[in-house]
Amino acid sequence: MAKSAAASGIEEEHTERDDLLANVLELSEDAEALRDEKKQEKEAKQQDNERADAMREEAMNGMGKRKNKYDSFTELMTHVKERDEFSRALDLRKVANEEKRLAVERDRLSLEKEERMAFIDVLRAFTSRLPQ
Repeated sequence: MAKSAAASGIEEEHTERDDLLANVLELSEDAEALRDEKKQEKEAKQQDNERADAMREEAMNGMGKRKNKYDSFTELMTHVKERDEFSRALDLRKVANEEKRLAVERDRLSLEKEERMAFIDVLRAFTSRLPQ
């Protein structure tokens, strides 16, 4: 059979050289896979660093110098005066409203007193007509 296989050209001769070439090819593929893996890890790490830098920058922008609402003492004093004037005007309106409420309450009580007195007068007139 070996003769016929050799004659047809299908018999393979396996040599040490073939083994070494297969080993070299396998090592080359492993090295390429390792390079690709390291490259992907490096890119992932770089992306993480870029995201971290962007987040850090955003946080620092938020913590940057905030504009003070009142940059000068005179603006602050003007604001305080306006606030005090508004507060005073509000207090005056509260007092005026309370005085009006008390006046209305006083009038209501006066009317109730007059109604009771009129009712008492009616009762006296009615009782005076009753026979005793």
